[in-house]
Amino acid sequence: MSVIRNTIKTLHPTYFAFIMSTGIISIASGLLGFKGIAYGLFYINIVAYAIILSLQILRVRMFWTNLYNDLSNPKLSLVFFTIVAGTNVLGAQFVSVVNQPEIAKIFWYFGIFLWTIVSLSTFNILFIKCDQRIEMVMHGGWLIATVGTQSVAVLGGLLAPEFGDAGSLVMFSSFVWWMIGSFLYMVLITLIFYRLVFFKISPDALVPPYWINMGALAITTLAGSILCINIPKVQGPYADFLGFTKGFTLFFWSFGTWWIPFLVIMGIWKYVFHKTQYKYTPLYWGMVFPLGMYTACTIRLSQAIEIPFIANISNYFIYAAYVAWSFIFITMIISLIKAATAKEAATPAKEAKVAQPQPQMTGVAKG
Repeated sequence: MSVIRNTIKTLHPTYFAFIMSTGIISIASGLLGFKGIAYGLFYINIVAYAIILSLQILRVRMFWTNLYNDLSNPKLSLVFFTIVAGTNVLGAQFVSVVNQPEIAKIFWYFGIFLWTIVSLSTFNILFIKCDQRIEMVMHGGWLIATVGTQSVAVLGGLLAPEFGDAGSLVMFSSFVWWMIGSFLYMVLITLIFYRLVFFKISPDALVPPYWINMGALAITTLAGSILCINIPKVQGPYADFLGFTKGFTLFFWSFGTWWIPFLVIMGIWKYVFHKTQYKYTPLYWGMVFPLGMYTACTIRLSQAIEIPFIANISNYFIYAAYVAWSFIFITMIISLIKAATAKEAATPAKEAKVAQPQPQMTGVAKG
């Protein structure tokens, strides 16, 4: 029981990045015709989401102080948006993979509720309590706020045609979230550029969080592409937005593509030149998610702007996503097994030490 209790106590929302990564690779696989992989990852995600969400609810009830400390930590607070993104990505799987829009609507409503709670709490805490210098707290993981916001736009855009007469309101709401997410990206990436250029950064701090630089742009591209594709299916004045939306969606995709070689070079600098040893942490799912998202968004962009040849990129990029997902998944399982066995071995040893009788003085001191 102590192992489970300690797991709940220390379970940070970054584990929802596994849901995000698995979900988007499932969706990308479905778009490319790999139905077996899409369905397999979908069922894995349902189980994983149920487990992680249940543990997080238990953490709220049992260890509220620990959760609030994470929420108040500028380095960690915005990572709570992974809960929002994981929920909406799983909802998008219900639409794209198994065609169950009614179930997806439940996830969208829940995602909106989570987004409201997380955005109001995290940003207000940052505005009021954060008094540290930018180089001490700023990292690429802050862009998960963009990812969480755009995930609401993605699922809303997918579901808008399913709402009938209310589809116009859903489409309008999705445009609002898309623009909020775009604004957050522009603000946060400016601060991240400032952090990278003007302050020294250690190899240990690089790569996993900074892949979200590209991942946030990829999900912004996906949201914009879905809005473009579904505008003709919904009544309202949204046809007037089409040119604007297509242009900015291509802009975000171009910027995301520009990031990829820089992120690869950062990885080489960290692991080859500085010989940093790989050790699994949930942050590494932040590298897998952008690969899957870039694959999916490129396919959707090619459909939205009617330029089919760029979809060929996804035919190759998906394999990088498969390799990354498989490697991180295997190392995650090994890490969890090692952690569990180490804790189980430590508990009897600790109990034996406590139960061991203390040595007694049998001799008499001589004066």
